[in-house]
Formats: sequence, C-alpha cells, structure tokens
Amino acid sequence: MILLSIYSYICNTYFMRKAELHIEKLKETFEDKDHFQIADLYAFYQSIDSTIAKSTINWRINSLVKVGTIQRIGRGTYKFGSTNSFIPQVSMRMFRISNLMKSNFPYLKYIIWHISEINFFSQHLINKDVCYVEVEREAVDAVFELLREKYKYVLKGKFNDDVYFGESIIVVRNLVSGFPAQLVQNVPTTTIEKLLVDLFSDKEFEFLQGNELSYIFNNAFSKYTINVDKLLRYASRKEKRNTLVSYINTIK
Repeated sequence: MILLSIYSYICNTYFMRKAELHIEKLKETFEDKDHFQIADLYAFYQSIDSTIAKSTINWRINSLVKVGTIQRIGRGTYKFGSTNSFIPQVSMRMFRISNLMKSNFPYLKYIIWHISEINFFSQHLINKDVCYVEVEREAVDAVFELLREKYKYVLKGKFNDDVYFGESIIVVRNLVSGFPAQLVQNVPTTTIEKLLVDLFSDKEFEFLQGNELSYIFNNAFSKYTINVDKLLRYASRKEKRNTLVSYINTIK
C-alpha cells in the first residue's frame, strides 16, 4: 500500500510538471525556428503567467533540456528537439597511436581523427586512409620522428596523393590552442565544431571547397547538435570567425 502511494505520488508529480512545461504550445511557437534565445523562453512563459518567477522558468528550461524537448546549441541559445552528438569512430590504429603518445609524451595535448569522418556529411565519399595526429606546435617534429619509427608512411602537413595513393598514411599536424575536443573510448579526438572549422579554413582540405563544403555544412547542421559558441570561439583562434559567419549565412 505504501509503495502504491509512492508510485502514485511520483506519477502525479511527473504529469503535473509536464503540464507546467506547456510542451505542445512550446512546440507550436518554436519548432519551426532555426534557434531561439533564453529571452524568448522567458517571454513565452511570462505570456502564460505574468507573475511567474525567473527561477521557475529556469527550472522549466532545464527540465525541457533533460527530457529532450529542446537542446542547447550555445550560451543562452536553444533549438527545438533532442541533442544528437557527433561521436567519431575510433579504430585500432588510433588506439595504438594514442597509447604510444601517452607513453612517450604523457603531458602533451593531442587529438587523433580519421579522414573518413567527413563521409558522414559529404556528398561524395572520400576513399582515403589518412589518420591525423594533431599536437602542440613545439612537439610536431618529435611526434613525427616517433611515429616514423613505427609506421611506414608518416608526413607533416599535407600529403601527396601521387606518392601515397592507396596507402595508410599518418599526418602530423599543428594543433591550434583553444581547440574543442572530446574523449571517445579514452582517445582524445575531434568534435563536430573543430572538424567544420578545419574543413573550412585549412589548405589540406581545399579539395572540399565549393558545393561539397556547403553540402557538408548543411548536412552537419541538420544531423547533429552544434555548439555555435564553441564553433566561433575556435574559428577566432584560427582568425576565421568573420569569414565563417559570412559563409554560414550564405548557405543556410
């Protein structure tokens, strides 16, 4: 009997709080918008109840995020729908390289990612086996020498398709400070924000310019949750913020 009462209380509380969120009306107001601000949510709930406290609205916003009704895409910026994070794949070779890095450079910041990640967004598949190892500028030469002892084809910067066609290649690149990263299976790797900025700004990826790049950006923004603050902050580190903003505005 006591358990039944507790269950009844939990259910009643859940449905009462769900009703307080006004999800259906929220959907009608915001579902078709590319994004909206926290001020818009304040105005929405105040239009329903002019006496509502901001603390109550903040609780409702947090609840909406938790249940997947809205998603945060930046500081005080939201989008309707649940969060869909981009998680790169981690191969056995990436594991081995990461373990090698940890053993030889335990305090070095680095990330590892494979060019095939671009295929999740691109119109035309990239049939190359290129693994990027990005490290702090001062360590590029040392990491290059270490990997060259273990692997056949290791390069710094761009690679030559004519020489290495069909081969597994490791490219050691400079890692720009302030980069957004994530841990996947204990391997530090790229985020969707970093990947998009790199594809837009780095000469290594000039082959993706034009319609292919716009396809990639549109696909990434429609498929995954992108933190615009992270995207623009990293673009600023590469001195590409203004040009990237202009580019995004032309393709969306």
